[in-house]
Amino acid sequence: MLALVLARGGSKRLPGKNIRDFAGKPLISHTLEAALEARNISRVLLSTDSEDIRSVALNTKGVEAPFLRPDYLGEDGTQAYDVHMHVINWLKENEGLDVKEFCLLLPTSPLRLAEDIDKAIDLFYKKQADVVTSVYRTKPLAWHLDMDLKTGQMKNLTDLSGQDAVRNHQQMPEPPVVLNGSIYVINTEAYKRSKTYFMEKTYGYEMPISRSIDIDEMDEFIMAEAIMKNR
Repeated sequence: MLALVLARGGSKRLPGKNIRDFAGKPLISHTLEAALEARNISRVLLSTDSEDIRSVALNTKGVEAPFLRPDYLGEDGTQAYDVHMHVINWLKENEGLDVKEFCLLLPTSPLRLAEDIDKAIDLFYKKQADVVTSVYRTKPLAWHLDMDLKTGQMKNLTDLSGQDAVRNHQQMPEPPVVLNGSIYVINTEAYKRSKTYFMEKTYGYEMPISRSIDIDEMDEFIMAEAIMKNR
């Protein structure tokens, strides 16, 4: 299966984060190496709009970065679907390759293991899924509250039926899960039809919270690096 790694050059909250030193190597290198190590991955391809990121990635033997993403796909409002389809269409036009499925990996989740990638792909095949996405368990819904960010006032959440989630928490035997942004295994045709990760046959691959940090800001970078260094 193709592993597609997406890495944008611009990052307003943490400039240069994809190639920032993380536990002794560029942040993106951890994702590239995990993909190369995974037994279910046959090819690792980078899509980026940054020559600096591309140069760093190509220092990892086995990684391909045959193009730079067009400028119009690097804007703040760019949809992820359009970036994914640019790669799929490029491979079709330039190699005649019909990508029926792919594994999307983001460099901002450096704590995932090759084992996680393989197990998510195994689940994808076992369930004949449209999408498998990695998740982690969070606190029971009864612990979750709405808070007005301006006033600080808090109130109970309501579930999808409109009922009070706190008073109905005993009807939920399992805690809810949250997407961790680490792994997406995608059936291309189903994705083209829906343009979303959430379809009838979307399944979750559970990861521990210790491997589920998605780095967006410096505090997340520091926490994730501390975990990596103390493995």
